Amino acid sequence: MPVTEILLLRHGHRIAWTLDPTTGEYTANHPFPTRLPADPPLASHGVDQAEETGVYLSKELETLARQGRLRVYSSLFYRCLQTLKPTIERLRRDVDPDLKVRGERGFSEWFGKAWFEQPIPADPSRLKRQFFPYLDDQYESKLIPDRHGEHILKIHDRIAVAFHRVIKDIDEEYEAAGRGSDEVTLLICGHAAQIICSGRVLTGNMPDDPDEDDFQCFTCGLSKFRRRQITSSDNNEEHWRGMGIAGGWDCILNSWCGHLSGGEERGWHFHGDESFDSYGPGHNQGPIVSDGGLHDGSAPAAKL
Repeated sequence: MPVTEILLLRHGHRIAWTLDPTTGEYTANHPFPTRLPADPPLASHGVDQAEETGVYLSKELETLARQGRLRVYSSLFYRCLQTLKPTIERLRRDVDPDLKVRGERGFSEWFGKAWFEQPIPADPSRLKRQFFPYLDDQYESKLIPDRHGEHILKIHDRIAVAFHRVIKDIDEEYEAAGRGSDEVTLLICGHAAQIICSGRVLTGNMPDDPDEDDFQCFTCGLSKFRRRQITSSDNNEEHWRGMGIAGGWDCILNSWCGHLSGGEERGWHFHGDESFDSYGPGHNQGPIVSDGGLHDGSAPAAKL
């Protein structure tokens, strides 16, 4: 079982957007590079966070990259690939010029269940051509989220399936190359809800109340998980509760921010189910804000 360590990185502080659930329209005060809804770039502070992360991670991962024991995955939303940019560029320049990032839509943002179609990222070929030359545009995502979003429990199961398939794919890749005894680190850049779900799915520790503040997800925070050695990779993508996916994992770091000059910032946890499927077109309500509540309509509401 080559994948023995998983690093989770939340994207840096990003530009905000607004959602009107009566129309299903996402808007923002700034143009986004991809011109797609809910696909903003990092704010200037987020760019600084990504640079600090790149300085730290490129040193931490240098040996792994040099030995071919590092695999990097990311949500395909712009803010995640942009967060990885300083790390990947340093590693490609100094260690492995062929290092690539695999865009996995199974690790995408959680937008909540809705009557309208939720945002999707740009196509990998476009992202590679226009913005991120290190993106592997030949990789095909192991899982595509429901276009109408998910309820809170379903996002956990989606992350479990994505992890099971990705870990299995990497394990088989190394075994086929005769490197089944290698210890491989998997780095994933993703989103707040996805990172919280990842901690629960990997360890098997699912709280009775999904709003529990257990696994942290600060902007550019790093979480680390080590694979338990007592069990091999099991086909338990649907039965991860209590045991954890692929034999289970122990949490070593919980959104550690020691590499950031600003420390822990913009933590988040679930605030109930973000569900917009009961609105329907024309329903006269205000836009949804970051905590899932309704804005009073006096000013634009931003999801942070």
